[in-house]
Amino acid sequence: MSRPGLAAERTALAWRRTAVAAMVVGVLFLDHAAVGGWRPATIAPLCAAITSAVLAGTCYMRNRRLQEGRDGHGDPIVAATTMAVFAIAIVAVAIGLTDPLP
Repeated sequence: MSRPGLAAERTALAWRRTAVAAMVVGVLFLDHAAVGGWRPATIAPLCAAITSAVLAGTCYMRNRRLQEGRDGHGDPIVAATTMAVFAIAIVAVAIGLTDPLP
């Protein structure tokens, strides 16, 4: 059984893992944009990469706030993070349907 005092620490680590995952996804979108050639369709992966970078920074800031003891219940960061992940997923599906791997 886990100790309740470590809940904030576990949550902070989850936000840190989300930040790392967002950085990886951003790099993959940049790679897709660079390899696919610079054409108008490249705007979507570039926007997704920028959104991933902002998401990574936001997740890191949330991680730091939790480690400092500020839990921030009702924090709008959680809603913004959810919307960013959803938007990135939509872009990934659109790219997968319109420009599949060879």
